[in-house]
Amino acid sequence: MIFLQKSIFFLLLFIVACQSPKSDSVESIIAKSIKAHGFDSLNVEVEFDFRDYHYRLVRKGDFFSYSRQTFKGDQKIVDIMSSEEPLSRFLNETSVSLQDSIQRLYANSLNSVMYFFQLPRPLLDPAVNSELLTSVNINGVPHWTLKITFAQKGGGEDFQDEYRYWINQEDYKIAYLAYNYKTDGGGTRFRKAQNRREINGILFQDYINYKPKEKFVPLDQLLNLYEDQELVQVSLIENKNIKVSTK
Repeated sequence: MIFLQKSIFFLLLFIVACQSPKSDSVESIIAKSIKAHGFDSLNVEVEFDFRDYHYRLVRKGDFFSYSRQTFKGDQKIVDIMSSEEPLSRFLNETSVSLQDSIQRLYANSLNSVMYFFQLPRPLLDPAVNSELLTSVNINGVPHWTLKITFAQKGGGEDFQDEYRYWINQEDYKIAYLAYNYKTDGGGTRFRKAQNRREINGILFQDYINYKPKEKFVPLDQLLNLYEDQELVQVSLIENKNIKVSTK
């Protein structure tokens, strides 16, 4: 009889444990997500095409280099920046002098593409403030909800932007993200991950880019608006011809 009571007790404990919400720290979630996406490698070189540009990313320890190349007529235009040097522009291999405002514009554009391309690795940046919000179920699968803001120091010109990430609790991959921004009149965006593929151990994914019918909507409402088909598709974020070298 005592054995039966103990068996029932442990069975109830097992059932309660299975039904209890999964618990984890925001730092652990980010680390596991970076590993799940394969961006935990310290040394990597990646080339890819996005819209009219060919991009190149180099990471070696704490050093990084971003560059992009395009052609306009017979002119080859190359922008390059790194963790050690500000952005420089070259026309047909010749350095071009840029006004500070134009240099910042090009640097922000290049950095923005690389930010989204490397997700979730940028969530480790020192200027990032991360907070774990209430988990949500999406199509019956629990997802972590991460709130990301930025410190003014080191957060760049867009430090006032705010993000949400919905990360699958089963595989730690980013399923959805949302953000608001202030530049160019500002706005709000919601992205759904698609077209996942693994290349040399790194997971890459494209996104369907949506906006709400109103310019500024609280980020925590966007997932519900998406599920209710109340968002408007803006564009597709597609990275093509990806080549990866890890050393």
